[in-house]
Amino acid sequence: MKKRPAFLIVIILSLLLNSCKKDEQYKQYADVTITTLQKWYNEETGLYETTSWWNSANALTAIIDYSRITGSKEYLDVIENSFTICKEFEVQMPDSTDNWTCINYINDFYDDEGWWILTWIDAYDLTKDDKYLKMARITFADVAGGWDSVCGGGVYWQKPNIGKSAVQNELFMLGAIRLYQRGGGEALGKTYLEWAQDTREWFMNSGMLNEKYLVENGLNKQCEVRVGSYHTYNQGMIVSALIELYIETKDELLLDLAHKIANATIANFVYENGILKDPQEPNLSGDATQFKGIFMRHLGFLYSLSPKEEYKTFILKNADSIWSVARDKTTNEIGGVWNAHPEKTDASCQSSALDAFNAAMIVSVSN
Repeated sequence: MKKRPAFLIVIILSLLLNSCKKDEQYKQYADVTITTLQKWYNEETGLYETTSWWNSANALTAIIDYSRITGSKEYLDVIENSFTICKEFEVQMPDSTDNWTCINYINDFYDDEGWWILTWIDAYDLTKDDKYLKMARITFADVAGGWDSVCGGGVYWQKPNIGKSAVQNELFMLGAIRLYQRGGGEALGKTYLEWAQDTREWFMNSGMLNEKYLVENGLNKQCEVRVGSYHTYNQGMIVSALIELYIETKDELLLDLAHKIANATIANFVYENGILKDPQEPNLSGDATQFKGIFMRHLGFLYSLSPKEEYKTFILKNADSIWSVARDKTTNEIGGVWNAHPEKTDASCQSSALDAFNAAMIVSVSN
C-alpha cells in the first residue's frame, strides 16, 4: 500500500484536530446557554418564566434537539415534567374567576397547538416513548378542525375562524408529514400525507410565497395577501416542510424550492456584516425574539440533508457573534439582537440562541 507523505499526514491530523476543537467549542457554548436557560424553568408549571406558552414549546424543542445532537440524558426529566404538568394546564387570566384549563395542548390559537405538536414529535424521536406521539396526534386532530373552504382552504390562526396566515399552516404541514413518517394514520378523514400535500398546494396557491421566495405573513378578510410583513421563522418552517415532503415524494422541485427560500432569507434578512436580522429589529416583541432561532433550527435541518458550504459559513458566523457579542459575559444571558450587546434578556432570547448553537454543532460534525 502506498504511504502518504509525512507532511500530508501532519496536515490531515491538524485539520482533524481543529475540527474536533470546533465541534467541542459549539457544544461548550450550548452547554453554558442551556444551563442559563434553565434558571428560568419553573418546575411547578412546567414552563419558562419571562416568556409565553408557545415560546416554552420552542425552548423544550431546543433542549430536545440538544439532547439528540449531544447524546445527553441530563434533561429528560425536564421534558417529562413539562409533558406531565402542561397536558392539563390552568391558564391564568387577569380575573382569576375567568381561569380555564388547557387540556392536551389545545387552546384558542392553532399556531400555539402546532408548536406543541412538533415538540412532542421531537420528544418521541428522542425517547421512543409512544405517549409523546399519541399526544401529538390528539393535538393535530384539533388543528385539522380549523381547516375550511374559506380562501380555498387552510387553517385559521385563532378560534373561532379568525385569520388565515403562514405560521399555523406551515406548522400544520410540517406536523402532518412528520406524523405520516412515524406510523401513518389519519385525522378527520384524511391521511397525514394528504393533509401535508393539500396544505402545501393551498399554501403555494395562496400567494404567501412571493416571487423573491419570501413568505408574506398572511391573508386579509378578502383572502388577499398582506404584502410586506416578513418574519424569519416563517422562512424556516416552510423549508423543513418542503424537505420532509421531498424525502417522501423524491420531487426535486421541492428540494430546490427549499434551497431558494433559505438563500433568500440569508440574502435579505441580514445586517451588513452578515448576521441574521429579523425585520422587526431592534423593536422585538416577546414573540419576535424567538423567530431567528427557529429559522436557524430549520436551516440546520436543511444542511444535514442537503449541505451547502454557504449555510455552514452562515450558521457558524452567527453562532460566533451570539457568543462574542450578544452574550452578557457576566451572566451568560443572551439578547435578541445577535450583533449587539444585550439590552434585554429572557428565556425566549436564550432558547433562540440555543437553536443557533445546535445548528452550529450539526454543521460542525457534518461532512
